[in-house]
Amino acid sequence: MNLVKTALKIDNSKYSAYTLFELLIVISIFIILGGMTFSAFDGLQNTVKMNEYMLNIEQDIRSVQRSAMLLQRNPGENWIYGIGIDFSEVTTDGLYRVFKWCSPYADYGDNIKTKSDIPGYSPDETAIGPSNGDIPVPSPESYAGYLETRCGQVTDTFTGILRTMPGYDRSITLPKSTITLGDDKNKPTYILFESVSGRAFFYDDSGSLLNYYRTSGGDGEIGTILPADELIPFTLEITPKGAGSTRSLTVRPLSGKIEVFTKR
Repeated sequence: MNLVKTALKIDNSKYSAYTLFELLIVISIFIILGGMTFSAFDGLQNTVKMNEYMLNIEQDIRSVQRSAMLLQRNPGENWIYGIGIDFSEVTTDGLYRVFKWCSPYADYGDNIKTKSDIPGYSPDETAIGPSNGDIPVPSPESYAGYLETRCGQVTDTFTGILRTMPGYDRSITLPKSTITLGDDKNKPTYILFESVSGRAFFYDDSGSLLNYYRTSGGDGEIGTILPADELIPFTLEITPKGAGSTRSLTVRPLSGKIEVFTKR
């Protein structure tokens, strides 16, 4: 009988259970590891989106510059100063638009403004762009190298001079980041690539031309480009909200050279 009891005896030491406290510790570890994995994946996904967005902008800028150099006029169009990109909304919803700037004159040479070194500018003018920052009188004859804008955007309803180009509008899902253009002073908002030459001109949010002397009587004659160390490039930066590096794109004046790099 004792043998039977011995054979049926269960060794409880082999089946010891975890305490509730130990289970909670293990569950907490899994939760922490899962959170770290999700955070790392989310950060990687955001970095991929940032790189994709920056690559799209870089490719579109290069494409617009090439298109300006190989530009052909459509039937009924006047002489074309060039093709540009409107970045006035890029900091809010990531949208940027491509536009065509047509001269009010039919052919090259019809007026000094088609032959000037600066698009839409006559050497007889006294300033480049509106001298007081206001929108000028809505007449093509009043332009002095000024890019016509309304409400911070180029318009296709103003005498047909500026016209947005369908199919070029870009707006993808923005990464979790902040987009900035230059700094608060003389911030380039519009890029124009001149037809044939492909030279890059920058304009601020009021449509005034940057990087050129605006009024006579200063260190240089009006319409003369500033010294190299004073030139303002076009810059666009994407800074992630959280961990990650800032991606920066720079377009150099005149040459239109594009530089993309990561700021640590």
